Amino acid sequence: MNPTPRMTGDALRFMRVPPEGRTPELTAAVQAAFEKLEGYVRPRWVWGRFYVSSDGEGIRIAGAEFKSRNLAKLMTRSQECCLMAVTLGPEVDRQILLAQKRGMMEGLMLDACASVRADVLCDEAQSEIAGSLRPGEHLTMRFSPGYGDAPLSVSEDIISLLDATRRIGLSMTRSLMMTPVKSITALLGITEQEEKSAGGCALCSNRDTCPYRAGSNP
Repeated sequence: MNPTPRMTGDALRFMRVPPEGRTPELTAAVQAAFEKLEGYVRPRWVWGRFYVSSDGEGIRIAGAEFKSRNLAKLMTRSQECCLMAVTLGPEVDRQILLAQKRGMMEGLMLDACASVRADVLCDEAQSEIAGSLRPGEHLTMRFSPGYGDAPLSVSEDIISLLDATRRIGLSMTRSLMMTPVKSITALLGITEQEEKSAGGCALCSNRDTCPYRAGSNP
């Protein structure tokens, strides 16, 4: 996969490089890191469709309860939703650790590129989900645990409901870190009304202080 300008820009933003510091040399180095990363990526994803109910304080899916007003708001118009999980595979994690040992900048760059690549994989999985919808159905924005008031522990339930450990090798440690690390879980509501696409930053309570928010210039 050749990195798009947006992917390159997102990686530089994750590295907290200000616009004035984004030299042609650094931009070229980030693009080269993306190309190198692609040799390590073993992309896998899994998703499933579930009934969902909301009470304003949280949601319930297949017996699992998620206490989060942000998720309740996301699912306001949804009776069904989709859960998804993606991973770049364990080799990416290993290569990031090796890069960090060789040099701080190399490790930081590969780590940022991997985070962006995982998000692109989410886009690919979401496209597959969108293609499975029935006529008249639409998806809400994608929302991941850890944003807003949705705790990281929600990922553990998503992994369980999707049987993601068996199906794509994704699991979670006691400290709520996913392994492989460069993995993402997310929820999307299914509605009968097309909604304006508001990014995750719009719902997140940390949007005013997070240096990684969309459009930020750290």
